[in-house]
Amino acid sequence: MADAQEMNDPLILPPRLWFGVLCHGIGKDAMSRINLQGVFNQVALLTPAERSGVAPNAFLNGLLAVGFSGGLGHFTIDIDLRDMDDNILWGRPEGPWAFNLGPGEKGAAVLAQQVQYWFTQQGQYYFLLRSPDLEDHRILFEVAEKIGPPRVQDAQPPEPPKR
Repeated sequence: MADAQEMNDPLILPPRLWFGVLCHGIGKDAMSRINLQGVFNQVALLTPAERSGVAPNAFLNGLLAVGFSGGLGHFTIDIDLRDMDDNILWGRPEGPWAFNLGPGEKGAAVLAQQVQYWFTQQGQYYFLLRSPDLEDHRILFEVAEKIGPPRVQDAQPPEPPKR
């Protein structure tokens, strides 16, 4: 995380969230443009036969693709998966994502993080991207018995605690 001196540095300009999605693949095309493959915002909850003794379950197996553009400075972002009650279910195993932006550096930063998580309940969930240097961002998705038109836009995650 940035220290107090860095946070007050007038030469540090925060980047903008360029994109944040769940997908099955990420690559570049012939012109070096980002190509997000199999973007999704729902995970199917499977309900085995009652006599099997297996509880309903859903397996999230994909990439969390996040991109920031613009900005100037060194930034770190904590990433975790939360339910709508704001309980942390998963955290990035490598710890905070750190990147530099600006002259002599890259103009954008992209993270493709493999995420695997077993859910046992349907509902709405989100990834929280948090940094002391940037505003918080949420990437919403849904675990549902029937995959169909998204309902995620109707849900609002809880307000983050004030720092």
